[in-house]
Amino acid sequence: MTASAPVAEPEIVVTGTQIQGAQINDVLPVTVIDEQSIENSGASSGDEMFRAIPQAGTVAFNEQNATTQNNVRGDVGSINLRDLGTGNTLLLINGRRMNLHPGFQTELLVPVVSPDTNEIAPGSVRRIEVLRDGASALYGADAVAGVVNTVLRGGMKGGFIEGDYRMSDGTSLYSYTLTGGYGFDFGGGRGNLTVYGSYFHENGLPVTGRDYARDDNRLPLVEGTDFEGEASFNNRNTFGPFGQFDIQAPSNRTPIADDDFYLQPSTFAGCRLQFGGGICARNGTTPVADVRYNTIFGNSLISKKDRYNAMALLSYELTDNIEAYFEGSYYRSESVRNFDPSAILSAVPVGISRNAYYNPFGPITRNGQPNPQRLPGTTIAADGADLIMERYRFVDVGNRIIDVEKESYRLVAGLRGNFGAWDFDTGFVYSEADTVDLERNRVSLTAMQRQINLTTPDAYNPFNGGCLDDPGLGDCTPNPAASIEPFRIDVFRKGGTSLALADFKISRDDLFTLPGGNIGIAAGVEWRRETFYDDRDPRLDGTITFTDSVTGVFNGSDVAGTSESPDTDGVRNVYSAFTELFVPLVSPEMDIPLVEAFNVQLAGRIERFADISATAKVPRIAASWTTIPGVTLRGAWSQGFRAPNLVQVNDDGTTRSNTRDDFVVCQAQVEKGIIDSLAACPGAGVISFRSGARNLRPEDSESINLGIVLEPGFLPGLTVTADYWRVKQTGLVGTFGDDNAIALDLLRRLAGSTNPNVIREAPTADDIALFAGTGLAPAGRIERVIDPYVNLDSRVSKGWDFGLVYRVPDFGAGDFRIRLNAARLDSFVQSAGSDGQEIVDAIAAGTLPLDVTVGGLGELLEVDGRPKWRASGSINWEKGPVSVGLFGSYVGKFYDTSVVRDILIVSDDPNANFFPVDDVFTMNASVAYTINNDTALDGTRLRFAINNLFDTDPPLADETYGFYSDLHSARGRQFAIEIRKKF
Repeated sequence: MTASAPVAEPEIVVTGTQIQGAQINDVLPVTVIDEQSIENSGASSGDEMFRAIPQAGTVAFNEQNATTQNNVRGDVGSINLRDLGTGNTLLLINGRRMNLHPGFQTELLVPVVSPDTNEIAPGSVRRIEVLRDGASALYGADAVAGVVNTVLRGGMKGGFIEGDYRMSDGTSLYSYTLTGGYGFDFGGGRGNLTVYGSYFHENGLPVTGRDYARDDNRLPLVEGTDFEGEASFNNRNTFGPFGQFDIQAPSNRTPIADDDFYLQPSTFAGCRLQFGGGICARNGTTPVADVRYNTIFGNSLISKKDRYNAMALLSYELTDNIEAYFEGSYYRSESVRNFDPSAILSAVPVGISRNAYYNPFGPITRNGQPNPQRLPGTTIAADGADLIMERYRFVDVGNRIIDVEKESYRLVAGLRGNFGAWDFDTGFVYSEADTVDLERNRVSLTAMQRQINLTTPDAYNPFNGGCLDDPGLGDCTPNPAASIEPFRIDVFRKGGTSLALADFKISRDDLFTLPGGNIGIAAGVEWRRETFYDDRDPRLDGTITFTDSVTGVFNGSDVAGTSESPDTDGVRNVYSAFTELFVPLVSPEMDIPLVEAFNVQLAGRIERFADISATAKVPRIAASWTTIPGVTLRGAWSQGFRAPNLVQVNDDGTTRSNTRDDFVVCQAQVEKGIIDSLAACPGAGVISFRSGARNLRPEDSESINLGIVLEPGFLPGLTVTADYWRVKQTGLVGTFGDDNAIALDLLRRLAGSTNPNVIREAPTADDIALFAGTGLAPAGRIERVIDPYVNLDSRVSKGWDFGLVYRVPDFGAGDFRIRLNAARLDSFVQSAGSDGQEIVDAIAAGTLPLDVTVGGLGELLEVDGRPKWRASGSINWEKGPVSVGLFGSYVGKFYDTSVVRDILIVSDDPNANFFPVDDVFTMNASVAYTINNDTALDGTRLRFAINNLFDTDPPLADETYGFYSDLHSARGRQFAIEIRKKF
């Protein structure tokens, strides 16, 4: 996609070595993705470009996965080689690391961070080099799974302008990109300046654009399958406009015959008290499925977004031996999407005063007159009864509107060249990124409770229900805007990161000569400073809090539906040094049988993290053995490390509200015959308190890579590779999990002790009565669970990579090029820490029932986004002005563990009771024509492409929008028209 041939580069340095000019390509398992491959993938963003790499794994940072303000949101993508966890892949630009995206995502309850792949515009990329091996010894922290280096297009002579327009078949979704670049030499050819700019716009797509995404109830989509009727596929939410309440009065005071009730249309079964307007009350705490709300009603499936990229690359030869260089880039993105209306948290119910105007169980009289809102037929006291609103969604406030803006820039300046026989490169990087996540149509708990508890008709009425025909679709009886506006608020989250880096590297590819060739050496030092800040709205960070005016209960957040999150910031200084040797022990000239060549790479690095006072020391050894011409065996062993990220270290304490089973209370209910088993445990809101620690240690890893490279002489142009890899990670930073902590509390209470991390209130009289005769000491309600970040678990994963590149010899029919890249995951085993193993052993021994599980342990192959196979391949043909391309991508099947059969089946397959997410194959096709004549159109290229040629939907999964967005796309078939003019 270059506008014209670039100026001659110095010899390419392949990612995986710091020795310039060393011929060690065969030692390294590196996949090179060039401009033609990027074009084949149909990528319009950095995220789509990296997703096309089969080894890339799941993409946790994506807009469909951005469900709360505590997640990374907006137009962002992440990188996760081997699926070893976000943050375990080092992303470089022109050989130096990228800054991290502000904000963090939660994986396995732990905050993780990543660079934003969308900062890299496909049109500015010359090639991508993927080192599929641990490389901490060469590049430092985070290179556990490998390294991805993006090489930018510098040294251009001439320019180009390009326009690209895309339409998604059968929807209103479209996008367009405008790109331009220009480069020129100056200073008598000693310097070159190349500049790029691009603008991307996408109009967005509502959930109604895709059948699989329009409704939380996906039961119609599994009709005719083995999972027909399985309740897991109805994800409509118990929090809707038909609220659920608790009367603060004895159960026998109303015809409901229960202090707990929820509202529903009067036409539904189970009505016990008519509220009027077609609404009635039904006893119970959990609304039945027909009353539940479709939370994605009115949501955006794909956000409206704009991206702006600008880049400049400058080089100038100061002398014959020294060149100065500069890279500057700027990126801005803006995205807007709708999300579901705010709801209260189950752990933060809201009190409704007996004097509230719309309280149906209020006083008999108000201001000396009969109270028209009080329902007849009750024996509630004359002065009325308070209510607790335990479930409610403010649908009439409207869908939340999420507006995320991001700006980032990167500056690199340095010198490179040689003094004598030594090459050197020294440079300074400064990069900064800032985001503002503004969410409109949120609800202030304090102002909302005040509005509900007004004693005048302008109060907010939570008892008027929603739509009678389908309670899941909107609110057909909204409150007046005047009663909503007093508690409608905007909530912000601001974040920022920065990276300052200075390094100095020297290398020489001919330190001295052995019979096998020249020994190469490299060494260097690096300093970097990383910072981050996470600034929450005052209503979230504990500045403005909520104290229930009826119950007196305190909550650190004043925002309905979002737990308290304190402001956080951190700074880290890192100092490191490395050295590398390349030793060619045998060369062809030595004429040793079956040893055409034998080369060794040795490397080591030491890295000091000042903030946690930790030092990592890691080695690497790699070798290649060419047995006969065209057959090379290669292997590598290395150690690696990942430092705990700044969020994990500096989090002073974050609370999260989750619905969890209190196994202790439920076990007492089982003993008393109240419920049949722990599987029937009803769940309750539990506050989890997570915090960081400066005593966290770097995670350690050990990598092994063994491979073969075939370049048969009888098929010139063909290269075939196969590589086996194994990575063992220990001391993974994680949390034990509040559900596991509660299970451990039950186990220890069965033995007469407790888990001190589960903090409970003192048992009430009802609690004491419940536990009497059960053999368990009385336990009160869970106040909170302490769940700090610790170096916890270990993981062993292994698999195979296969590659094929074939440049078909010219036989007069044009140029053919065939490529294949496949990744096979063999195993992915997660092992428990000591506390987790205690629970696992107790389940195996029968001390704990099988209804207690410890998730995320054991063999996780083909589970939750880890398919056995991922592959991509392409065929390109060019002859004269015409070029044709075909690109195919395959993602294997896996199992979605959020769907479990209602009736379990017995099988040797541990995943037999989970929902299978089908494999999927998509194909892109393109044809291009370049005009070559002496007219003004000379150099103009027209290209037509169809991405996802067969309009294949993403396979169904029990996720927010009906598909696994970490792996699959909802864009469907896209028609693309591109025109480019070079000059």
